Amino acid sequence: MTGQGVETEMHSLRKIFRAFNFFVSMFTVMVVATAAVAEIKKGGTLNVTSISKWRTLNPAVQSGSATGIPGSQIFAGLLRVDDDFVPQPYLADSWEVSSDGLSVTFNLNKSASFHDGNPITSADVAFSLGVSKANHPFGPTMFGNVERVDTPDANTAVFVLSAPTPALFASLQPLLMPILPKHIYDDGQEMKTHPRNNENVVGSGPFMVVENNGEQLILEKNPNFFIEGRPYLERILISSSRNSAAQTLELDRGQLDYYPFAFLPETDLNRLAKNEKLKVVTEGHEALGPVAYLEFNLRNEYFDDARVRQAIAYAINTDSMSKLLGLGYEPAYSMVHSGSPFYNGNTKRYGVDLEKAAALLDEAGLPRGDGGIRFSFTLDMPTYAKERQTIISEVIKQALKKIDVEVNLRISPDFGSWTSRVAGWQHDATISGIWGYSDPVIGIHRLFTCENIRNVIWSNTQGYCHKAVDDLLAKAGTSMDNEKRLAAYLAFQEIVAEDLPLLPLVTAPTITTHRSAIKNVPIHGWGALSPWDEIYIDE
Repeated sequence: MTGQGVETEMHSLRKIFRAFNFFVSMFTVMVVATAAVAEIKKGGTLNVTSISKWRTLNPAVQSGSATGIPGSQIFAGLLRVDDDFVPQPYLADSWEVSSDGLSVTFNLNKSASFHDGNPITSADVAFSLGVSKANHPFGPTMFGNVERVDTPDANTAVFVLSAPTPALFASLQPLLMPILPKHIYDDGQEMKTHPRNNENVVGSGPFMVVENNGEQLILEKNPNFFIEGRPYLERILISSSRNSAAQTLELDRGQLDYYPFAFLPETDLNRLAKNEKLKVVTEGHEALGPVAYLEFNLRNEYFDDARVRQAIAYAINTDSMSKLLGLGYEPAYSMVHSGSPFYNGNTKRYGVDLEKAAALLDEAGLPRGDGGIRFSFTLDMPTYAKERQTIISEVIKQALKKIDVEVNLRISPDFGSWTSRVAGWQHDATISGIWGYSDPVIGIHRLFTCENIRNVIWSNTQGYCHKAVDDLLAKAGTSMDNEKRLAAYLAFQEIVAEDLPLLPLVTAPTITTHRSAIKNVPIHGWGALSPWDEIYIDE
């Protein structure tokens, strides 16, 4: 890609190591937030497009960008992180870690209040932890070591842990544990379907919900936000669209200001990069570590045999797949992103070997039958990033045809139908993708632990259970020794590279497009999933 609008700033995930070492050495942390406000222009409306519709605005019960982007504006968290993944104050002004690592005391901002004027207290923090732990798709793995939250007074919340938890600080952002109003939600209704998740939403963040019709979301500045002078924007308008041609045209004409996670064809991105009033950023969001993969439902009569899964791996050419996908895609060899400091680059690699694939299928007792077909299965395609999913699915279908395995592609009518089928274990196999996040406890553990075999999308829906894997992940998730964590994660990757409950396919780029006049766009670290209280429009 060429053009004045392209930025290629490089930030390495090695920053996670620095952040981790910061956590380990940090027994008492007192941080005072400061803000530079020179020449900031306040006001204006930011027009944003979303890759898909949001089913809920409450990030405590739903993962993904469709909910996470607006949710991180509507709700605040105890912490936020900077570009180096180091925790910074948000609703918590300061915090202290006990010498044994088994408790963390947070001191809350005394001026913070919910959108309805009620003060934010430690009781809200304790309630919010319970909601995220029980309802967020990653909740059991992120917060499994949090035994309780003590509330000695209204402005002090003490997290009591069963074991040291190095990933805790990364999990306390609004994306993963938003601070919810207990006086609104603690009414006995089911949290995932609570009516206040979408209507009359009362949050704790820099923006308030004015309108939500499912297609368009209007957020307005919270005039009583506890960080003085913020947010800078007056309004955010988020619209849902899956039409990449329309998105490209609106960006080119200046009708859209910002498209985070821009799933656009490479030809369209090249076109936009030539527009001097636009920026197309092909780097950033390092904390997310996106990997696309093929998920096998191990309850399937064919896929419960590792030899069949390995045969499929030997048939698929991920190098060709990456080239067809275009800009920024690379083959993936682990579910841990290659940019992570916990990545194992020496696991078993398959490559294309059709003879080996055929031999494995013979060993598994799957000879060619009538018509020369060994077996057939249905491959479910997600509805998001349609162009990408189509290319990946077609490559798989054509590759497996060469080893006499028939693939029937199935496209769900909408995102909810696909997630319901996969979460309900009603699939043979599916294409999917995850963000590994800045710590494997958040992004990786949820896919592999026995206890996380749940009817929840982006959990262990394949049904994989391996005691050695559980033990390694438990060790890695509770050790404050970085070398021991690394050793455990390396060994874990060796096992799952052989078992292949999930087959890594490609690492996906995270592309951001926005008008040049939009300043302080969050690109690095957690990127668009961070609060937008510092974005402003310079025109």
